Amino acid sequence: MKTIQSLFAAFLLLGLTQSAFAQGIGVRAGYNFSNVSEGKLGNTSNRDGYYVGLYKEVPLLDKLLYIQPEVQFSKQGFSTAVSDIDLSYIQVPILAKLYALKIVSIETGPQFGFKVSDDIKGLGNPDFKTFDAAWAFGASINLPFGLSVNARYISSFNEVIKNSDAKNQVFQLGAALTF
Repeated sequence: MKTIQSLFAAFLLLGLTQSAFAQGIGVRAGYNFSNVSEGKLGNTSNRDGYYVGLYKEVPLLDKLLYIQPEVQFSKQGFSTAVSDIDLSYIQVPILAKLYALKIVSIETGPQFGFKVSDDIKGLGNPDFKTFDAAWAFGASINLPFGLSVNARYISSFNEVIKNSDAKNQVFQLGAALTF
């Protein structure tokens, strides 16, 4: 429940910054395929999860280049030979979005993640970091009525578990609706 309240508060703050210019506000949701770079953890395998969030398109060059700040909840994780690890984050991507064609857009930018929970099944009690800085790359196919289908890859700069060299890696597939 705290996660939903945090997400609502972040969207409310995002909405309060809206000016009189035409700016698209939207929702996005989808499927996470997540893992970590191997580092000192040895072989790891994917954990499936989901993401749901809100965004706003702020035009820099109308119909061409936008800044797209977002707030999203992301459920991700990984498995080792002895543990299944589920992590939940509130993430704040700040993306540059380029409409290469009216139907295709590409996006890239930093993403800041704040761990809100972890669930470990199995052996060990790793010391998870609470902040995750990453870079996101993505593309969207833009359909009529504000609907889009998107894919995004997110790669962390810092390790997810202290002294492990393992970094979050997430591939997202989803849909968005801009109002």
